[in-house]
Amino acid sequence: MSRPKSDSKRKAILEATKRLIAERGVADTPTSAISKAAGVAEGSLFTYFSSKDELLNELYLEMRRDFDRNLPNNLQNGDPKTRLRSVWDTFVDLGVAEPSRLTVMRQIRATGKLLKESETPGKMVIETLNATREAIQGGTFRDASLEFLVLLLRAHAEATIEFIVAHPEHEAYSRELGFNLIWRGLTGRGESPPLNGKEGIQ
Repeated sequence: MSRPKSDSKRKAILEATKRLIAERGVADTPTSAISKAAGVAEGSLFTYFSSKDELLNELYLEMRRDFDRNLPNNLQNGDPKTRLRSVWDTFVDLGVAEPSRLTVMRQIRATGKLLKESETPGKMVIETLNATREAIQGGTFRDASLEFLVLLLRAHAEATIEFIVAHPEHEAYSRELGFNLIWRGLTGRGESPPLNGKEGIQ
């Protein structure tokens, strides 16, 4: 009879994987190093994940679930702009709080080992992007695929996060400008935040 799996060990393996990939990269993070960092035997690791590829997919999915868990519960109740802003702020909040998340997710995507379902956005994000697309009155992006809109939003948010991490004194302005740029790009509507001596980028 197989021994029941421990949720704490599974979490320890995922956390160790995330930490080591951030420090070393995927190629230099063997399962032996992950097992040691997680405090489990290497054979135990394969009790929870059948292969390193499965482990990478599960880690990526877990970080995606973390994003979904941080979205507001009432996200569906807002107008398209408010909903998209909530998605934007959640992405930026998590990225600024833990910049290594971007490094790890990029590293995993770059392996080419991600399954399609691992990249599929959650229900709330899909509904928000659908609402945004419906709000667009004509223009280039009205018939754009959801996959393209997700990639566009992600790339734009990641660039904004990188700038904020490098220049935290400009966070408020950069966050606002970043969102307005993507909203205006999608809809043709929107205002850039005013520049001033404290928040403007000099």
